[in-house]
Amino acid sequence: MLLSPTRWRQGASVECYFTYALLAFILTFLALPSSKAVNNFYYAFMGLPALWVFVRGRWQAVRISPLLVLWAAFLLWTLLAIVQVQTLQYLKHWLYVTIFCALILLLVDYRFFRRDQIIHGLFYAVLAYLALSTVYLWLTGVYTPGERIHMPMRLTSPTYASIVLVAFFSLTTGILIKRQSWWLLGLSTASVLFFTGYILQSRAGVLGAAIVMTLASVYFLWNARQWGVRLILILAGLGLAIGMYYLFETVPEFDRLIERADAGRFELWQAHYQAFIECHTLLGCAPVHFEGITTFGGRLLVEHPHNVLFSVLLYHGWIGLILFLAILLLSFLAAWRQHNPWGLFLLVSLFMLMFEGGGLINHPNELWLLVLLPCILILTEVLRAPEARSKLYGNPFIG
Repeated sequence: MLLSPTRWRQGASVECYFTYALLAFILTFLALPSSKAVNNFYYAFMGLPALWVFVRGRWQAVRISPLLVLWAAFLLWTLLAIVQVQTLQYLKHWLYVTIFCALILLLVDYRFFRRDQIIHGLFYAVLAYLALSTVYLWLTGVYTPGERIHMPMRLTSPTYASIVLVAFFSLTTGILIKRQSWWLLGLSTASVLFFTGYILQSRAGVLGAAIVMTLASVYFLWNARQWGVRLILILAGLGLAIGMYYLFETVPEFDRLIERADAGRFELWQAHYQAFIECHTLLGCAPVHFEGITTFGGRLLVEHPHNVLFSVLLYHGWIGLILFLAILLLSFLAAWRQHNPWGLFLLVSLFMLMFEGGGLINHPNELWLLVLLPCILILTEVLRAPEARSKLYGNPFIG
């Protein structure tokens, strides 16, 4: 069944514009100085132009699928949160998110973001941004080697900077494996560990890097044709594990990651859940309902639950969480069939966001890049390229 447009004129030029606009939007997190600047870019170059295109009926046809229906149901359900929030700002954020999802689905060439050059370019752009920023901040005396660095520009949070780096690293890992560029894979892995563990000192980033390396190792072991190769891989993995243990035991910057332990996450989640069950567990609660929650004997003010899935539960209730989990399940299955590396990007991002992340319905932020972008790119390929689907059992690394 087709969801048809009223008309579509000069489709190639419209699609080209929004494809490059989406690429530029990703890079604004590295190039623009503040959230407001990124928001203004989105409004001026993506949101308003897309709205005009939709009003004029210039969008491509897509097929109706269960995954699309689930997305529509989830977005409509999250709209109900306005009953709890009762602010126009939430409605504005909901419109931003909905338009963002719709423009990727209907106006962007998803094949562009499957190109090896684009995937490589995005990873190395993030890596170069972190490297140049670190050198600049060291040379200007803002930070000294060994201190945890808050980056300049929009991607200032060390935790989110590390998560974005590792997420794009997971994309480029598949390409390097496919090309058998072992030295470049090793250099990229070492760089990611250096920035996540030493420069940004992010537990989420180190965890994500470990997940990517573990998945890559399992892939190598599964596909190795000779036992000698498997033995070498196992020994290399043991050597890496010993090296990581040495770093955490001897380098203070790595050791501090262990000292911070869970940073009160479990107590934090318990406090939020207790407030949640006193509210509307089906519809969810307004963020204001959780303001003032404290842990550690009242010494630490909890701003948000620091878990993306838990946030969906708190703000949109059990029904919202079930819908979103169904979306994730179907997205992973679709990515597996498509041999789509964005599925691995999404999986690794979600693992890291188990200890970070707020609500999905918000102004343009890192969750748009880490969750919405891969989900909708996968959905777009499901709806606009059904004839290009691969066999059922695919490879999460190699597209």
